[in-house]
Amino acid sequence: MIHFNTFGPAKTGLLAAAIAVGSCSAAFAQFEVGDTLGSSVSEIAGSLEAGGYEIREIDVERNRIEVEVVLEGTSCEIKVDTLSGQVIKVELD
Repeated sequence: MIHFNTFGPAKTGLLAAAIAVGSCSAAFAQFEVGDTLGSSVSEIAGSLEAGGYEIREIDVERNRIEVEVVLEGTSCEIKVDTLSGQVIKVELD
């Protein structure tokens, strides 16, 4: 006997959510933790804009610069260490 594995509504919803999260992550895969964007606001802004990001807000903290950006309709916050110029965290909103 052959059995076909079918997806019920709950499994279909989970699959759709997983695909959506994967798509969001792929959109922001251009810059990852460890990548160097620059150590000043102008260098970081230039790197992000060259990558196609739309900058919404930039906050300068004591030891990092936090940039809220949008790429392909997806919002994200990128945190950059001011000493090394490297990305230390990427958070999807």
